[in-house]
Amino acid sequence: MSRLFEALEKAEKERIEIGDQKKVRKNKLDSQGDKPQLSKEIVVFSEPNSVIAEEFRFLRSRILRPLKGDPPKTILITSCLQGEGKTFVAANLAATIAKGFDEYVLLVDSDLRRPRIHQIFGYDHVRKGLSTHLMTGEPLENLLVKTDIKKLTILPAGDDCDNPSELISSRKMEELIKEIRDRYPDRHVIFDSSPVELTPETFVLGNKVDAIYLIIKRASTPRDVIKNTIEKFEKEKFKGIILNGYEKRKRYYKRYYRGYSPYSYKGY
Repeated sequence: MSRLFEALEKAEKERIEIGDQKKVRKNKLDSQGDKPQLSKEIVVFSEPNSVIAEEFRFLRSRILRPLKGDPPKTILITSCLQGEGKTFVAANLAATIAKGFDEYVLLVDSDLRRPRIHQIFGYDHVRKGLSTHLMTGEPLENLLVKTDIKKLTILPAGDDCDNPSELISSRKMEELIKEIRDRYPDRHVIFDSSPVELTPETFVLGNKVDAIYLIIKRASTPRDVIKNTIEKFEKEKFKGIILNGYEKRKRYYKRYYRGYSPYSYKGY
């Protein structure tokens, strides 16, 4: 078994207890209180009976039970521009998949410019993460963080770096993705990336994953920008658009690419 999956298995068995120094890993974590608290943005837990939570469960079904072919193991969640809700969607999709019976999820914050995944899962700051591994080769067992959601592990972005484009485009990143894809059929990996039209590395990352989903914000993202973004990706890998901020009455919500009406997030 490779180091990567030894680390993943270890992360599944351990829980970080802030305040108990004997159980804190080398990756120092600052929590929002004595225990990391999930953000209310994780609506599949904060509002499990809501329409939006049901929409994420429907999205999970469409991704994991495709009409043709095998379900993707590596999934890129991105947007055209800033503030369209990609991190919100990535976090909730990861949580929803992890709530299933058989699936394990690794959520990777590959937005090295404006990372936010660690905050959603209850940590103010994580000093080490994906950037640390790519720059120094530090073992993943020091970097993976087990969340309060069973079967969901996160790999935070880590500290700021001067060369995010080079790191995400590196051979080491490609090797990491390949290793994840080729082993453990029950594990899905979701990458939250920076906006396509603002940074060059997301296009490169999109060429390395199995499936790409584009988050756009209703009445905000220009049509020509959407078209330009879609054309940058391979047709076989681009699976669809998820519309955020779409307001409709409940009877219309039982369709696939639906908006998440009460929610509009300004972060990545």
